[in-house]
Amino acid sequence: MKQLSNTVFVGSLAWVLALAACGGSEVAEIEGGEGAAPMAEEAPPSPEAVAAANALTSRLADNDITLIPTMRGPANIEYTQPTTRRQSNFLVTTFRIRNQAVNALAGFQVDEFWFDDDGNTVTGDRVRFREPILAGQVVDIELRVPRHAAMARSNYRFTHQNGDIDIALVEELPEPEVEEEEEEEEAETPDP
Repeated sequence: MKQLSNTVFVGSLAWVLALAACGGSEVAEIEGGEGAAPMAEEAPPSPEAVAAANALTSRLADNDITLIPTMRGPANIEYTQPTTRRQSNFLVTTFRIRNQAVNALAGFQVDEFWFDDDGNTVTGDRVRFREPILAGQVVDIELRVPRHAAMARSNYRFTHQNGDIDIALVEELPEPEVEEEEEEEEAETPDP
């Protein structure tokens, strides 16, 4: 009996200390009466968060901007065989890619690495797109590297912000579509 009363005393003491450490004895109750679990109060959003949300909402409403879903995880693209040509003291590699994923690719990036005969890296270049590449969109890629006498072969690495890229080589891809804004600017500019 003495052991049971000591256990009850220690348990009660631990409960009182825990209650005092939590900041008081008031317990909010959920509808349903006695014995309901305590309910934590939700903190209101900070003024900075409210201001940022309002600014984003006004920008989206004023510019007719729509948010698009982006691809998470591995994505598929098709690309044409890269062609490399000499231009002054540079080697310029060009090819086309098409997004075959169901969503847009955010932060799409192509890295080119040039190696010598022994497999050592000589030089390279990187292209990263600031805007997402939409599903089905075709884009031209141009990589420029300075010429070096030891350059023997190259390799490419494709990635996007939320994962890796699975690639498929194809014979041909259609021309990229020109955006409407670019067409309007060209129409407004008179030829000299």
